[in-house]
Amino acid sequence: MQLTLESYRVRWVALVACWAVAAAALLHQAGILRDYLDMTSGLGLRGQPTAVTPFKQIYPVFAADALVWVRHSAALVEGNELRLRKTSIDNAPAGREVHWNSAWAWAIAGAGWVHHLFTGNPLLNSIERATVWLNPITLLALTVIFSAWVSKRGGLSLGVFVAIAMSCGDRFYEGFFPGYVDHHGLLTVTAFGTMMGAVFMGAGWWQARAEGETGMLPASAESARSAACFSAISGACGLWVSAASAIPPVGLVGFAGAVVILIQGRHAQRNGARFDGMTWRIWGRVGGAASLFFYLLEYFPNHLSMRLEPNHPLHALAWLGAGELIAQWGERWTGTPGERWGNLVRLVWPALAVAAVPVAVLMGGQKFFVVLDPFMSRLHNDYIQEFLPIWRTIRGLEGMLLFQVAGLGCVPLIAGIATLTYLRRDASIVLWFATIAAGLFILMAVAQSRWLLNSSGVQVCLMMVTVSVWTVRSRVWVRWLAVVIVASALYLQAGISRTLISGDQVKTRQVSPKDAGGALSRDIAAVLRSSQPTGEMTVLASPNASTTIGYYGRFKTLGTLYWENSEGLKAAARLHAAKSEEEAAALIRQYGVTHIALVFEENFIEQYHQLLYPKDPKEELKKTFGYRLLQDKVVPQWLQMIPYKVPDDLAQLKPFVMLFKVNFNQTMPEALYHIFENQLVSGEVAAAERTLDRILRDWPNFWEPYLRKAELLAGRKSWVEASQTFLRGVALAPADKRPGFFANFASTLYNNEQHLLAIEIYRAALQSNATPDLASYLAWIFATSKIEGVRNGQEALNLAQQVVQTNPTSSSYLSVLSAAYAELGRMPEAVAAADQSVANARLRNDPNTAIFEQRLAALRAGQPLRY
Repeated sequence: MQLTLESYRVRWVALVACWAVAAAALLHQAGILRDYLDMTSGLGLRGQPTAVTPFKQIYPVFAADALVWVRHSAALVEGNELRLRKTSIDNAPAGREVHWNSAWAWAIAGAGWVHHLFTGNPLLNSIERATVWLNPITLLALTVIFSAWVSKRGGLSLGVFVAIAMSCGDRFYEGFFPGYVDHHGLLTVTAFGTMMGAVFMGAGWWQARAEGETGMLPASAESARSAACFSAISGACGLWVSAASAIPPVGLVGFAGAVVILIQGRHAQRNGARFDGMTWRIWGRVGGAASLFFYLLEYFPNHLSMRLEPNHPLHALAWLGAGELIAQWGERWTGTPGERWGNLVRLVWPALAVAAVPVAVLMGGQKFFVVLDPFMSRLHNDYIQEFLPIWRTIRGLEGMLLFQVAGLGCVPLIAGIATLTYLRRDASIVLWFATIAAGLFILMAVAQSRWLLNSSGVQVCLMMVTVSVWTVRSRVWVRWLAVVIVASALYLQAGISRTLISGDQVKTRQVSPKDAGGALSRDIAAVLRSSQPTGEMTVLASPNASTTIGYYGRFKTLGTLYWENSEGLKAAARLHAAKSEEEAAALIRQYGVTHIALVFEENFIEQYHQLLYPKDPKEELKKTFGYRLLQDKVVPQWLQMIPYKVPDDLAQLKPFVMLFKVNFNQTMPEALYHIFENQLVSGEVAAAERTLDRILRDWPNFWEPYLRKAELLAGRKSWVEASQTFLRGVALAPADKRPGFFANFASTLYNNEQHLLAIEIYRAALQSNATPDLASYLAWIFATSKIEGVRNGQEALNLAQQVVQTNPTSSSYLSVLSAAYAELGRMPEAVAAADQSVANARLRNDPNTAIFEQRLAALRAGQPLRY
């Protein structure tokens, strides 16, 4: 397909200018996203300058897979493996296999190394930060490669069209969204390359034309075969990235090629086009060989297995056979009647090659293809967004976004069908091929929305073909005008609009509530880690929460929504759906769970039960461990509730969070006490007091509740009752902790001008666990209280002198002594003690020096100290 002809120099100058604009736009958008994510990452810090978790950056809500990619990349950097074959992030305690692309994981790690070298940031955090830039740079590089290739074969106009579509199109940008370092963008491009190569190979057809003449088909068989190599290598790269996502696009391209032979082949032949079976054979051979090479690169020699979800030699064999079948089909259909049915034995080996994969799946079942597992099948079809039909996905979209997805996204197919309807059999066979392929891809996207990205590249190809069909015989300026208008309407406007909207969000400091949920997950991870500062932790949570909380804390988890983790998902389901506390406890021990995190909005408890017991009535759900824990607040004795209060700047999210630490040694009063603490920090003061009163009633020798009850009473200014409750509790407390408790509670009383009660507490402290500090505090009140009838200068002096003897150079003790002298009217001695206090403070650079100097000045003026 050749739309325009330019000199080598003109083509490259124009392309470089186009790439420069694309680079500026992509990097500018990445900068906007960096600022937005920095703003989002500043949420939920509780006054800290930065997050205390190992990973810190917040990602867009839809980028959960990016978190897992970063964890895998960090594991490669920290480990001794070159390939990504094993992980311990889920399916605890055993971990599981990983069949993700090692090269992309190393690309993420490499970007982190570069960022680390330039910034000096810790490597883990550099990997996070670099994700914002890796995707746009990768998209830019692929844009350069693809637009250059298209320009060489189809002319500068089509190269510019591809550059605009890739750098500005919504679906391409979605796949390479800054920070979203998943493989979906790579798969979008590999599907695009597979289809684009097939278009430029004429779907196996070519037609000679004069030099300098434009046309819809390749001008030679050699040109078609070269494009077939590009298509095949693109598809093989897709299989390397994710075979499950790349095999359908490869298969649909081949199927469309076979169908177009039937529909339009003989008509094209009568119009001078020639079918070249070797083009499809090369497509199959190069694709099969390349996918086999990538398989060996990823798995040989230590990780060979019979898993058909990722890339496998049987897929390469099937591709080889498919290329041969299409070639023979075209040769037979376009040949003489005698050639159509001759030598049928030649069809046997390619048919067997294509059949190898389905036969293996039928023989091996879920052992070879885990999607056949009923549990995983129900999970994918009912609960994972990308596997849902498109109408279930788009019904929640806003008007403009809905128009872009369902409206603009279908314009190429509508234009292709309209053109075929108008031209009928006179339409180029390439248009028939591109329209059939695009229609098949759209049907896939309708069935499962995850194919929407893959279909977008095919739509671009169809739009290129449609524009070319209408303008290939027109003047050059008409061709260029058509290309510019179509590219601007479908793709350029989206890039401009996206930049403006993103910039406004940053300027107005608008953070999406869903994106702010990442900060909540990070805060939960920090609180969970604070309950166990060291050692490995395994967290049980919903699949999405397992991914996000596990990421920020670098915790092990059980259930995450990845096909390799079927056993981990089943383990999490069994735990949530346990029929009794005893069954749950046994499973907790079996899987090594140390913590549980329940977030009401996405708890997945009902879904787990339905997946595990699809025939159970709904009433059975209410009997499960997970439901009773979340909905009925029935907390087993072996779960220690972790107090959790949502950070103030995330309170508008109104989440309901329950955190637990597994503690099989916990007593019942301890369990209730931790529930009380959580109720208190959550603002449920009345419920907290009821829980506390129950503990005090049923377990009167448990000391901590008395101290917390005293705090609550003090908060209500019930000072006498608070003091009595405190004294009862502190008498039961461990001896080594009492001095601190006495000092803190007496200080509260003193600061609230309850000096007599403070004296009572300090006297009790000196009788229980006398320390110089406690004695000095009591002496200070006797010497300086502003409340008449409280001061007792002589007792203050006796206490102060005893205290100073324990540390004669202490500035604080000398200051108390000076106050005692002043209360007795012995001002010269008071000034002398204060002067020595100041001198010692200055010598030690004491932070309280200024306070001691103020006291000295007052004493020199003949004023006693009153506070």
